[in-house]
Amino acid sequence: MKGVVFTEFLEIVEAEFSPDLADQIIEESELPSGGAYTAVGTYHHSEMTQRVIRLSENVEIEVSNLLRPFGAYLFGRFAAGHPQFSQADASTTR
Repeated sequence: MKGVVFTEFLEIVEAEFSPDLADQIIEESELPSGGAYTAVGTYHHSEMTQRVIRLSENVEIEVSNLLRPFGAYLFGRFAAGHPQFSQADASTTR
């Protein structure tokens, strides 16, 4: 999984909850990377799974109720940064 997903996840956790909680979920997880991510790096998806589960436990919100808004946020970030990939092609839509 690309590091940009990890860095965006940390940003939204910090913004929606707190920077301390973002640090806490990293410390509570067993991460081969140690929780240090770069946007261009590649990391095992299990690290994201652990972080989402830890967040869910700490804020008492179901995982699915955390992932859905994060997915919408992430899509918005990708669409803003790379609009050429999110614009509909009139020749392929009906």
